[in-house]
Amino acid sequence: MKRRYALRFSPTLVEQPIVSKLARAYDVDINILNADVASGRGGKLIVELCGTEQNLDLSVVYLSEVGVIVSEMVKELLFREEGCIHCGACTAVCSPRALSMNKEAKLVFDVALCVVCGLCTQACPLRLFEVSHEREA
Repeated sequence: MKRRYALRFSPTLVEQPIVSKLARAYDVDINILNADVASGRGGKLIVELCGTEQNLDLSVVYLSEVGVIVSEMVKELLFREEGCIHCGACTAVCSPRALSMNKEAKLVFDVALCVVCGLCTQACPLRLFEVSHEREA
């Protein structure tokens, strides 16, 4: 089972090996999709956790107990495809290649590759992308 979360760390938590303890103690695979973390200022990680349902639930409890603010990613990225003019501007900023142009010059959005970085929201001239909201776990 896979779930995506936003993890917010305070400045004091950044100095602790929370992610490695999470992997060892709860037998979950952790894929860091996006990170903005710095020593002395805290930060945010977007992660995908993979494991059994029970281990994922226990992982969230552990993170909350140590002071990490955990929000489950409810929806990745909202894309109002019907308004798209297939200009490709969003593809220029999409480094994981979730947004690409096919052979017919039509925009293709692969949600499985999206890391919710939000760069496409500014690149799209028609503002057809919106980063979803998170739900506290």
